[in-house]
Amino acid sequence: MSTSLVLSLASVASADSSSIDNTSSAASSEVQVINLGTTGNDAYLPSTPKIITDNTNSVITPMSTDGQNISYSFRNIDDHIWSSSPLPIHRSGRISLTLVQESIRSEPAIVNYQFMTKDYKNKSEVIQVNGNINGGDERTITFYDVPKGTADNPVYLYIGNHTGYPISGNGYTK
Repeated sequence: MSTSLVLSLASVASADSSSIDNTSSAASSEVQVINLGTTGNDAYLPSTPKIITDNTNSVITPMSTDGQNISYSFRNIDDHIWSSSPLPIHRSGRISLTLVQESIRSEPAIVNYQFMTKDYKNKSEVIQVNGNINGGDERTITFYDVPKGTADNPVYLYIGNHTGYPISGNGYTK
């Protein structure tokens, strides 16, 4: 049985994290956030990336955008996925991502988050989040080196599931 976590932007708290290794949270104290550097995902990147653009459950779908940010929701993801909409091309540098993630089993989710172009040439550091984070206990992670995209080669959010079974979640940039 899988659970879908879908929150409206209005119902998601926006706690700002001063550091990407901030792991303090009363409700999710076992959650671990690790910066793996810009090459931390490289061993998992397929040589021919699968760009998912249909409307199945295995696609990040944008919930809304204000021209500055993106938000997304996904469920039953077994592998890696790209956001279906890119980050606005004028956004780069420091970008915070508030997220929830949950595995379909009781074991914790292990998920890598990274911003990059689909040709893998421009990419931010990889931030791995280990643990289930339920709605109401969302976590904010901060990327300090999100590359600037172009109209021809925009930057997307890449989410890699390393849990071993499906995960669900949602989040938004700010």
